[in-house]
Amino acid sequence: MPDYGATDRVRRFVAQQFIEPARNRGEHLITINAGTLGRLLEERNILPPNRFPIICGAMGSPKFARRYRVRLQSREGPRSGLSSTATFTFALEPDDPAAGPLGGNAGPKPDPFFELRGILKTTYKRLGGAEPFHRRESESWG
Repeated sequence: MPDYGATDRVRRFVAQQFIEPARNRGEHLITINAGTLGRLLEERNILPPNRFPIICGAMGSPKFARRYRVRLQSREGPRSGLSSTATFTFALEPDDPAAGPLGGNAGPKPDPFFELRGILKTTYKRLGGAEPFHRRESESWG
């Protein structure tokens, strides 16, 4: 699975450290506090300190819910929702053996748009960069 940065690292960590163990224990609900999660991520050198917008954005995203088969039951905390006091409660959807392991290649199909990410990187590099290339092209039309 491609790594699109800190947000994906947070999602994988939450799945491996919280969701999978809860499923294995037969639990149906799990509550995760952003402050506690932030300390764990910092201790393991996954994120620098105080990255609560990344942490809360990762856990509150529809992508997270789809990928790890959870449903956000409630989100408590400040209005911004991007704080160490934010607390997320998830309902774990029933385990689906056909979907494969959490975070594995089986399961929900990847978004085709994101599959295109980086596809023109080498071409643009050969052409002197995307912006100069597009500028030259648009100037040639006028």
